Parts: sequence; structure tokens; C-alpha cells
Amino acid sequence: MSVVIQSGFTGNAQPIDQPRICFDKHAASIGVTSSASGYDPDWMLDGETWSVWRAGSTSQTITLTFSSQTTSYAAIAAHNLGSIGATVTCRVGGINVGSISPTDDSAIVFLFFQRTASQVQFIIAGGTAEIAVAQAGEALEMPQLSVFTGLPISESKQVRYRHQQSITGDVLGRAVEGADLRFDLTVQNLPETFRAAAGDITWNGFINHVDNVGPFFIAAKPSSYPDDVAYARATERPRFNRERPNLNNSGAVTFQCMGYAAP
Repeated sequence: MSVVIQSGFTGNAQPIDQPRICFDKHAASIGVTSSASGYDPDWMLDGETWSVWRAGSTSQTITLTFSSQTTSYAAIAAHNLGSIGATVTCRVGGINVGSISPTDDSAIVFLFFQRTASQVQFIIAGGTAEIAVAQAGEALEMPQLSVFTGLPISESKQVRYRHQQSITGDVLGRAVEGADLRFDLTVQNLPETFRAAAGDITWNGFINHVDNVGPFFIAAKPSSYPDDVAYARATERPRFNRERPNLNNSGAVTFQCMGYAAP
């Protein structure tokens, strides 16, 4: 898991170490250098981690094209780039905003200076890529720091095993029955203006996304803990709880999430 921050970028409206929720997704068309037989690049646009596209070559450029609009993040999930030792570079409107050689196959989020753009590219070198989710949009920047009430995202992988046993209790084998990320993330001291703001890239816009679409990328502390990022879904509807009669720091929100866990 990793957040990649453009050099010199310290945040658009909020400091870079405050949480980013990347739920907004530009409606895009997608183009690739080549695809393996039977693998449709459009599968990367449906938001599902089980519909995986495979490249047809070891050097690959994935291009998202959309109507010109504000863009401040790009992200991929459910990929094999760490396993194959690949490097991925993100280019926005023809400008490179970051590059990484991931050490695992978990979510990658690129954060950069907000700009008006109509194209995002992921340039991959070093192996035959497989990717399930690729998207770009405008990030919601939380106005306060996050607090973990349990495990940080990077330590939240839950794995369930099924053991085969003999009648005398000998373990004859083991299979992985399931795996996912499970974590809670709290942001406190939020102003009432944050709860009430109108528009798409707002708290209300995020709740609408959770209710009607589902998955999102979330980065807890992008600068100081870049590994604390996930492609997740809410297990319960997030709520803004009013904790004090002060408009400037009236409430808190807690995200209860399950996320994609790389094998």
C-alpha cells in the first residue's frame, strides 16, 4: 500500500497529512498499449476488484480520457505490480506527478496539485501487469487529522484459515478461506461547515457515493504514513456525530471499513 505525493505538493485546501477520501471518479474511456487475449481494459473502470485486466506486453501505458475537469488524484487497486517488480509512473495532462516501484500489490494513490485535465496515464514497465481498478478524480480533503481507534490500515489484514484434520486431530492441510482489510478511522473536531457543505466533493457527496455506489480509496495520513491507504467499502453508513455546541469543532466521524487485501 502506498500514497505517492507529487514533489513540492503540500495540499490543495488542507495540509497533506490530513485524510484524503478519493471517491469521486471521472466518467472516462480507457485505452491501453495492448491486452492479453480475452481481457477487456474496460474492466478497470467498473470499480470491481474481481474483474482483472491483463496486459499484452511488459511495457504498458493505460490512458484514462475524460471531459476537461478538476483532477487531484489518480489511483489503482487489485494489481500485481509489486509481485512482478514493476514501476508505475502517473502522468496528468502530460506532466509526470509521481512514480513508484511498489513492494506489494495493495492500493496505490497518487496525490498532486489540483489542475484542470482531460487525461491521466499510468505508465508501467517491468512485467506483465494485471489491474482491476484504475480511476482519477477530485479528492475530498478532510479538515482535521485522523485518529485510529484500532489497527492502522497497514496492519488490518484479516485472514481466515480452514484446517483439514484427521480423526485424531492431526493437521493434514490448510486452506485460506478468506482475507480482507478491516479497520476503523476517526476524524474529530470537525466544523459544522464541513458537515453542511453543498456540492459533489463534500461530506454529503461522499455519503451519497457510499449509499449509491460503494467503494472508495482512503488515505489516513498521506505524508507521514503513506502505507495507510486502502481501496475500501463502508461496513456501516458513516455519520457526523455532534459532540459539542461549537460550530468550529462540533463533531466527529468514524469510518468503519472493509477493504481489498492483496494476496
